[in-house]
Amino acid sequence: MYTFVSDIFEVRVTKRYSFRLQQIATRWQRVFLFYLVLPLFALSGLAINIALEQAREFQDERLRDDIELLGRAIRLPISDALMNNDIARVQAQLDAVFAIGRVYGASVYDTNGELVASAGVTERDLSESVLAEQLILTGEQQDSYREVAGRDVYSQFIPVHDRAERLIGFMQLNRRAEDFDRSFKQLENIAWLAWGVVALALLTILTVGYFLTRRQQQQELDQRLREHEKMAAIGQLARGVAHELGAPLTVIAGRAKRLLQRHADADSQRQLVAIRGQVERLTDLVQQLLDFSRTPVSARKRHHLSDVVANAQQAILHEQTEQGPQIVIAEIDPAITLQCDAARMELALVNVLRNAAQAAHSEVRVSCEQSADAIVISITDDGEGLPTNSTMEQLIEPFSTTKPIGEGTGLGLAIVAHIVHAHGGRFTLRNRAAGGCEARLIFTQAG
Repeated sequence: MYTFVSDIFEVRVTKRYSFRLQQIATRWQRVFLFYLVLPLFALSGLAINIALEQAREFQDERLRDDIELLGRAIRLPISDALMNNDIARVQAQLDAVFAIGRVYGASVYDTNGELVASAGVTERDLSESVLAEQLILTGEQQDSYREVAGRDVYSQFIPVHDRAERLIGFMQLNRRAEDFDRSFKQLENIAWLAWGVVALALLTILTVGYFLTRRQQQQELDQRLREHEKMAAIGQLARGVAHELGAPLTVIAGRAKRLLQRHADADSQRQLVAIRGQVERLTDLVQQLLDFSRTPVSARKRHHLSDVVANAQQAILHEQTEQGPQIVIAEIDPAITLQCDAARMELALVNVLRNAAQAAHSEVRVSCEQSADAIVISITDDGEGLPTNSTMEQLIEPFSTTKPIGEGTGLGLAIVAHIVHAHGGRFTLRNRAAGGCEARLIFTQAG
């Protein structure tokens, strides 16, 4: 009853553990999304915005410089024309500038703000113009965004001096503000479109990766849950079978022993010894069923590995014959210790040693190695090796065996894998190049 309850409890704990793992995975994915991906998008958008502002300022500066260069190009000819009162020449200069197409309007005024000549859109009354007033007072160039003829423009007021550097008038060059925006708009659209495409692509990749990862995790968790449920069900069945077989086998063995004492003739002795042999085989099967149905491990303590291996060897000595293969244990460093349930670990080693001894021709060799991060127990034999078409999953599957019918239960390696896994280790089987098979029990140093 205890094992049955333990198996159900283990399955329920596994389900809760699986659900908990899903919650943790989902939480971390949300944390990744909200605290890394979205801030990354926001920062990249902010960086693009700052870069665009810098580019806009650079572009505006370049366009202002274009107007200023035009003004400087015509300032001297206009100065000469004004000094000679050649208004036609002034007009010709303004028409030439306007024809270039870079300005919205060009005008020349005298020092009283009266219009002398113009091309394009012109302000005729500058009596309330602060820029014109400041230019006349300071004699320095002025510029600003303003409204002219109902349109937003960028205006530059450029002083015109005579040869003696006396102010004799000034020019006003206007360029539409939308020219500045239009020249920058294409670059801005390309930048934000590129950001949007990259952001969308990254979000798509993250979303697809999220769902694929979650699906894979779900499949792995479901697989592990099914394995736990299957092992629990097999353990429950094994315990039930062992319980039902245990009592009758004890009765048969006892009666066969008494009959051996009463019947001394050779035929009876031979028949009864055969019966007892079969009863012992079934008893071993019952013991293996009980071993398989037990809870994985109890409290783990640190044990010397040499003692655990020696106890496992001692447990199967009675199964060895003088003609059979010998078990050779290489010297094990006494300092090597393993955190384990000694009884269950010895059971795992007994099953591996028994399998190796049954497969070996002359020798089974046991060795132990310790590295910086793992402890490895290797058990090798010089037998025929594993069938080439067998996989590791098939070899440790409960009730699956490569031995002839009647010679194996298919539980030995399943018990080994179950115990090693319960200790946080790995159990591997492989054929050796020199022949035979090598079984390895690998435990991390934390184990």
